[in-house]
Amino acid sequence: MGDLTVQLEQQIQHAYATKTPLKIRGGNTKASLGRETSGEAMDMADHSGVISYSATELVVRARAGTKISLLNDLLAEQHQRLPFEPPSFAGEATIGGTVAANQTGASRPWFGGVKDSLLGLGLINGYGEVMQFGGQVMKNVAGFDVTRLQCGAMGSLGLITDVSIKVLPEFKAGHTLTFDMTIEAALEAMLKWANLSLPITGMSHFKGLLYVRLQGGAGGVASASTFLGGEKLASKAAEIFWQAIREGSFLQPRHDQTLWRWSGASDTLANTVPNTSLINWAGAERWVLTEALDTPLEGLVQYQGGDRLAEVYGAISAPQQALQQRIKHAFDPHGILNAGRLYAWM
Repeated sequence: MGDLTVQLEQQIQHAYATKTPLKIRGGNTKASLGRETSGEAMDMADHSGVISYSATELVVRARAGTKISLLNDLLAEQHQRLPFEPPSFAGEATIGGTVAANQTGASRPWFGGVKDSLLGLGLINGYGEVMQFGGQVMKNVAGFDVTRLQCGAMGSLGLITDVSIKVLPEFKAGHTLTFDMTIEAALEAMLKWANLSLPITGMSHFKGLLYVRLQGGAGGVASASTFLGGEKLASKAAEIFWQAIREGSFLQPRHDQTLWRWSGASDTLANTVPNTSLINWAGAERWVLTEALDTPLEGLVQYQGGDRLAEVYGAISAPQQALQQRIKHAFDPHGILNAGRLYAWM
């Protein structure tokens, strides 16, 4: 554990000079995401540790290899939390990988994604230059767009060295209600309830049950629970359920299956995404598990399984591709950082 910035900088500078592809790895919990690639391993696991934490300013800064579980424990001591509720994957997920993969929990519709909490980050580009973007307070927006560009880039636009994140106070009370509903009825209910002033932080549908998580002040949670009705889920069962939602453990594809992800407007009709197995984000995220297919499902991302040498994130328009290629070249001119992880042409 410690600051390995100098060593990482030197490794990228050597790779730049020799045009050697690098494969970035932290906790190795995102290995099944994106396209299958190869390259010289760049291990971030030991580049870890909290750099600073101000509970009064609601800001934490940590190196990229810092475990999500460590951050959660540190924040819990001050009764605070990460707003985007990232998965920890049995304690192995890192904050750098979480930002690079843009992974959030069930609370995203209410508290935003990773980019909404990201204040700034450190980066080593494909030249081997150490850079810093953004700041440690929300009003500092210098380089903010560059900071957000890293969310979901899967390491293709630079090696994240550290991140500064806005945190929030933890909830005073909370529990989960369940409702026996079809997908169609659940989508209608979620759309209706999401537009009310209720302390909802999660709505998901799985195997005929709609799960509604309430979190906030004790009075508000109790009042909302009375208003909605439903069956109250035992606290341990609720904890297990929302962890499974965060970590995607309900739908793990076999070797002969493919897991597809759809995201869009929450009021999209159920038949728009046929054979949906699980709904999250109050209808804005839907999952389909299929047997292996030769052709991709239109409008869905090939999240896990299937041919990982294919364009798993689907095709994009020519202008979008040209723009992304220019951005890639600006950050990584020789294409050595996680080459091809997002698209074959990146």
